[in-house]
Parts: sequence; structure tokens; C-alpha cells
Amino acid sequence: MTEIKNLKLPMPCYLLLGPEVGEKNDFIQNIKDSLAKAFGGTVDSYNFYPYDSDISDIISIMKNIPLFASAKLVLIKNCHDLKKKDVTLIAEYIKNPSKDCVLILTSDNTKADPVIGKVVPGECQKIFWEMFESTKKGWVVQFFRKEKVEIENNAVSFLADILEGDTESFKKECNNLALFFGQDEIITEEKIADFFYNRKEENVFSLFDYIAQGDLEKSVVAAKNMILSGESAPIQMLSGLLWQIKNVYEIKKMIVQKKSFSEACTELNIRAKKMQGIYSSAIKNYSINEIEKIITLTAYYDLLFRSIRTEMQHILLPVYLYSFIENKGENFLKRDLFPYFCS
Repeated sequence: MTEIKNLKLPMPCYLLLGPEVGEKNDFIQNIKDSLAKAFGGTVDSYNFYPYDSDISDIISIMKNIPLFASAKLVLIKNCHDLKKKDVTLIAEYIKNPSKDCVLILTSDNTKADPVIGKVVPGECQKIFWEMFESTKKGWVVQFFRKEKVEIENNAVSFLADILEGDTESFKKECNNLALFFGQDEIITEEKIADFFYNRKEENVFSLFDYIAQGDLEKSVVAAKNMILSGESAPIQMLSGLLWQIKNVYEIKKMIVQKKSFSEACTELNIRAKKMQGIYSSAIKNYSINEIEKIITLTAYYDLLFRSIRTEMQHILLPVYLYSFIENKGENFLKRDLFPYFCS
């Protein structure tokens, strides 16, 4: 698909695919702005999903003359869910579109129905990919540099690991951190963890709190709520959990060496009382051998999740949590099933 560059007037229809939300939303806003400029007035915007709207009604809206605006922008999200008969209706509309309306079809998938792909001009189709691992850190550094907020290298790596790869997630969380800490503080790995620990909504740190207590039911519910709210995806959950598991492991090793819990926390720069309380619970519920198994278990599921569809990740996440909490690191999923889930 060809990237659209330097457009002065919007085209009648666009097909915008891929998992990157932030850049996609920016692109849609640019289309709306150019539509307003082209028609010299306000733009009526409509958002629809295939499963809660009748396509014939949407087409009527696109064909009717706007009453109080100069033009219309119609957005149909999750276009991969369109039924065949609806795809046919939309394809017929695209062949003879309204002059005062722009239709935008979007999907997190990277492919749409081939019927739509044939009628939307190639220059009006674009896939928005999530940031590569190699570019996440650079994005974070540039963001805080622009905000004139200092952030340590370890904190940059930590954020890149626990946040999802779309710019929308990065903008949201980095904005929150910049506003919270301001220009007078240096953002460290520990400060970021403490910031997330004290948030009210479920996140990877509240999830670890339930895990540390050995509460499987609350852990599964928290993970499900995080997925439903868009707070985190399974792969990012594992990255955030692994960071905390390794901290517990380091504390455990120091305690074996006859250091006290408070001495270990001081040495590891873990100063937040809530964080210390969570780690204290984890130390009581998991032995050092079990933690070693859990680290291996988490690495296994990280590899597995990166090899399977998102839907399968959601199904297997409770299996990981059961293996972690109830089996103390023993994998409930037989390893010889790996090829089956990857196929």
C-alpha cells in the first residue's frame, strides 16, 4: 500500500488498517481538517461499527445533503467485521461516492475484504504498524526531551517494555508521567513503578499485588479487566510482571546471604512502602527455587505469546497465572503443545 503524501484535497474514501492507533487517529484528523478547508466550513462527523448500525442507513447519511455543515466525514471502524452483503453495498457506494462526504474504513487488522481493497484506490490505502522495539526507546527519549523532563536510561527501557507499541498508549502514559513529575524531578525506574502502583485502575502492578498474595481469582479478573479497558496486552503484562519478579528474586538472594528485608530494599533502591509491602508478600508465598521456575515460566509464555494470535494469548493468560500462582512455576501447559498453539 502506498503512503499518502502532501494531499491538498481529501479523497472520497480511505482504507486505514493496522494496529497503530495514534498515527491512524492523527491521519484521520488531518483528513477532517483538509475536508473543512476544502469546503470552507464545519464538518459533520459520524462514527459507526458494523455490528450496531445498518449499512443502508449509513449509506443514506453519506448520500444526503448535510443540513448544518459544509461536508461530512463518516468513519466505519472494525471494517473486518462487515458482512458480505454490507461489503457489497459499500463497494457500490465507493464506485459512485458523494462529493461532499469522505468515508473512512478502519481496522486493527492488516487486511480487509478484497472486494473493498479493489474499489478503494491504492493511494488511499495505508497500513499503520506499531512501533518496532528498536524505535520505542527513541520515541520516549524524544518525548521527554521535548517536555524538558529528565528521565534516566533505565527508566526509558522500563517504559518501552511495559507499554504497548502504539503511539496512543505511549502518549497517554508519558503525558501522565510528565505532568505528575514535572521539570523539577528526574524520572527513574523506581518512580515510574511507584507511580503505577498508586493508580486506582488495574494495571500490571496491581496485578502483581494479587499474585504476590497468591490470589488467583483476583489476578485473573484484574488481567481480564486490563485487556477489556485497553490498559495492557498479555505481552506487556509479562514484561511488567517479569521486572517485579526479578526484584523479588534479588531480594530473596540477599536474604539468603543473611541480609534483612529492609537492607535488601535499600540496596535495590526500593523505597516506596506499598511496593515493599507487595514484595514482602511475594517473598512469603514463593521460595527462591519457585521464583527461579517462575522466571523460566514467564520467559516461556513470552515466547509463546509472541508466536500466536491475540485471541489465543487471551485464552492462555489464565493458564500462565494458574501455573504461576497455584503451581508455583510448574507449567500447567505441556511444552510439547507449543507447536499446536503456534500453528
